[in-house]
Amino acid sequence: MNSRFENFISSANENKATFDSSIESVRSSLNAMTASASTPAVQSASTTGWLKGSLSYPWVLVCSLVPSLKELF
Repeated sequence: MNSRFENFISSANENKATFDSSIESVRSSLNAMTASASTPAVQSASTTGWLKGSLSYPWVLVCSLVPSLKELF
């Protein structure tokens, strides 16, 4: 019984080490992807001239302002 328990513990430790290494590889690849993808997106967003947030989309302005302007006139 004692050797079975030790085998179970050693198997669990091996599985945990494999899981940790796979998590680290996923984390490093995600960091590499976000580091390379975030730089062009920030540059292109800063050159558009639109305000940040919901006002950066012209359709939001059209859908919210045009109906209220129609009601005024």
